Amino acid sequence: MPCPMLQVGFGKSGMRLWRNFLYSVILSSHYSPPRLVEAVMLLLAAGLCAVWWLNQQYWQYLVLCLSYIVGAIASILAREVVAPSSQTYTIRLTAVASLVVLVAVVGLYITRKINLV
Repeated sequence: MPCPMLQVGFGKSGMRLWRNFLYSVILSSHYSPPRLVEAVMLLLAAGLCAVWWLNQQYWQYLVLCLSYIVGAIASILAREVVAPSSQTYTIRLTAVASLVVLVAVVGLYITRKINLV
């Protein structure tokens, strides 16, 4: 007899939704694996940033979040150099602008923390 704790009642429509989501993730990973990796890195960065925002004592979450973001930006720029898309200029400009804004915000945060100490 199966364990009742392991039985989740999604119903048929809920399971269909999860299956379609899983198939779309698998299809996108076959179509463009680097984009899937970049999306996962940015999702992890958003989660770490949310954890850091709730409790700002743990600066390690912020550093890990920033490293994921920089890694995703580097991956986007490398992907565009190797296999340019139809919107290469826009993608590169957005990635470089995001990196500049990220560095500026981190610099502002660090100087603010130094002045408070």
